[in-house]
Amino acid sequence: MEYKQAKIQILDVPGIVSGAASGKGRGKEVLAVIRNADLVLVVVDVVFPEHYPAILREMRESDIRINKTKPEVYIKKTSRGGILIGKTVSLEVSDETLRNILREFHINNAEVLIRSKIDIDEFIDCIEGNKKYLPAIICVSKSDLANPERLQKVMREVHADIAISAETGLNIDRLKDLIFERLNFIRIYMKEPGKPADMNEPMIINTHSTIEDVCNKLHRDFLGRFRFARVWGKSTKFPGQKLMPNHKLVDGDVVELHLK
Repeated sequence: MEYKQAKIQILDVPGIVSGAASGKGRGKEVLAVIRNADLVLVVVDVVFPEHYPAILREMRESDIRINKTKPEVYIKKTSRGGILIGKTVSLEVSDETLRNILREFHINNAEVLIRSKIDIDEFIDCIEGNKKYLPAIICVSKSDLANPERLQKVMREVHADIAISAETGLNIDRLKDLIFERLNFIRIYMKEPGKPADMNEPMIINTHSTIEDVCNKLHRDFLGRFRFARVWGKSTKFPGQKLMPNHKLVDGDVVELHLK
């Protein structure tokens, strides 16, 4: 899919069935594809919303966590001293419960630092360390087959982000917008000194990227040869501002690199 000058690869995987995480319906292969994606688009048929919990369950059993941020929990094993727990947030679970969980995983000596609100399941996820955290869009499809009341009921049940209809074209463009937004893409246009910017082929990078990230993406030697950059766009105080590698860029910025 080409959208806002970005080329986005969409993998349409077979539907996830109950037992997929155990291999039913080649489920392990399907879920492995999902683990390697940057975004999950969960499509729920408005006629069969009861399929949604099964999809969530199979992804969870395959260690995929959607729309969750990886907790800031740091576990450093030590040779002695027991289990020391430090926290910067208050938790509903007790320190002794956390210690018992660690012992279940044969961790008897460790320094633990917790900086996120977590529950027991999330703490276990951090111990195992094999979870994949992915952004997701929950989409209700075939919305033309349901009356407005039924559609709203289903959307509430599955916590949907959007309802679409391929038949009528409802919200298809908005869905493309959501995909672009949830991928955290921004477009940066490159300019050579003395020449106009190339506004036809942007560089697609992630939100919060800096000039340094642009240099690294263009060539591994550019950062070592970097002198300064001139930038035009919303991230600057004035057009053509002279900036250094740590400057954060925003969508639509034009960047002109000056190298040694």
